[in-house]
Amino acid sequence: MPATAKGQELLDKMMKARGFVWPAFELLCEMDPEIIEHYEGMKNYVLGKKAEMPEHQREMFISVAIAVRNAAYSDGLKEHVKRALKLGATPQQMLEAFESVFPPCGMMVLIAGCTALKKAMDELGLKP
Repeated sequence: MPATAKGQELLDKMMKARGFVWPAFELLCEMDPEIIEHYEGMKNYVLGKKAEMPEHQREMFISVAIAVRNAAYSDGLKEHVKRALKLGATPQQMLEAFESVFPPCGMMVLIAGCTALKKAMDELGLKP
């Protein structure tokens, strides 16, 4: 439970927008809500501005970036893959996005991406 009203407000906004809040963000809302306020402001600006690229493609890029930077971050990766699928990406497109970075980034990125894709498809009731 955040120590301040501001921390609680930020936590509530994130929960409403995402449907979940990472434990690290809960802690930051309690201990340093200002950093969350700045992070959310920048994230919301970048992801909320009018863009040429469709939102599902942006989520695909975010998913690939997470897989490349930290393939072990499986929960976050899966949530972004699910969001991309819900926004209109097809399972085949997600697979091809992860396959595209296999040559420069390696097999572990492809494995992480495919594992997240499988879990997301299972949770959403999608078939290959």
